[in-house]
Amino acid sequence: MGGAQKSMLHPYEDLDLSLRELFTITKSFAKGGTFQEKVDGCNLTWRFDGDTFFLARNYTHFRAGGITIDDYRSHLVGHPAEGQFTRALDRLEKLRNVLKVTDFHKDYDDGVWINMEVIDKAEPQMLRYDVDCFVIHNLCRFVEEPKPHTEIVQPKVLSLNRFANILCLSGVRVMHGLTVTVPPMCSTIYRAFQVGILDSMMQLSLGLDNTLRDWVQKSIEESLTMYNVSYEDAVLLAENVSGKGKHALKAIRAKYDENTQEDINNLCLSANRIKSRNRCLEQIRQNWLHFGALRLEGVKSALIDDKDRAVTRIDDMIDFNVDVVNEKREKNESIYHGFHAQLETFVNFDTEPQIIEGFVFETDRFIVKHTGAFQSLNRICGTARYQFGQEFPEMTE
Repeated sequence: MGGAQKSMLHPYEDLDLSLRELFTITKSFAKGGTFQEKVDGCNLTWRFDGDTFFLARNYTHFRAGGITIDDYRSHLVGHPAEGQFTRALDRLEKLRNVLKVTDFHKDYDDGVWINMEVIDKAEPQMLRYDVDCFVIHNLCRFVEEPKPHTEIVQPKVLSLNRFANILCLSGVRVMHGLTVTVPPMCSTIYRAFQVGILDSMMQLSLGLDNTLRDWVQKSIEESLTMYNVSYEDAVLLAENVSGKGKHALKAIRAKYDENTQEDINNLCLSANRIKSRNRCLEQIRQNWLHFGALRLEGVKSALIDDKDRAVTRIDDMIDFNVDVVNEKREKNESIYHGFHAQLETFVNFDTEPQIIEGFVFETDRFIVKHTGAFQSLNRICGTARYQFGQEFPEMTE
């Protein structure tokens, strides 16, 4: 009934991805075609037992079978997104009569939930869409082992497209599987991405069938040998970081002088391993995000009508946040520097603001998310709101 839910990842987050697969994924996006759109909304996960709606925002709610709409409303009091979720709950309750007629709940046990995104024009996230709607992602089930997570449940009788269309009879707009079609992009952009990775592959003596885990392994080995760690010990220590093995760090470290021990600690202590892995893969991350920013430039969300107006709005949001952050700098140096680091990242992409969160693309092992400059833009445009409680003026109209 349900297979393990695939995680939604950037390619550089999957250490077992081969470099051949990385190039194949990148080429598929470069070739263009029709892709599923990733939308910028707020998540709402719910089930209906024929009489009552139950909602879950966390694993505790899942374990309890969910909380009622009234309980959910009480949790929202004073929350920054109170208005957005209150309107969403009002719309959800309008689905009740249609849900009763469909008997959709009778096809599944109480452990099956509907996972969807709330799109709200009045209080948008970063992107301001031109419709109020629900976008259904999937059906899911909460599972405790091997660690708490959700699994996708396959629809039984009604497809999710059909289910969404029936729910629209309530007067609430409900969608599933939004798609966007894009043309092929200039081949030199894909080649530039490919060449940048291939050069580093040659330096690390890696081939197309090597994985990102191998990339981390070789990178850490190279760094450690530069710190005068023997090759044999460097391999063992690097396996601790890459996840290829487990070796007693303390015993290996004891062979070296104090300065080398500090270098080993900085790279290989368990508390530093994620940071070390990320540092090794930073070039791939930057290349992928830059490629994505170029791929998504000029692509309009299926939920946005006026492309030029949407781009202008994001430009205005950037300017607004720059003014707020600069004004608040004196007592907020860390926020100021973090903000300008994100701004520099976006400027270096050398693209206009994107007006789509991104695409998703399913592989045999995981769901690839392709969001380009969105992460940087989202942080830039959300700084005034979330750090200083100041709303972009358009949002208060």
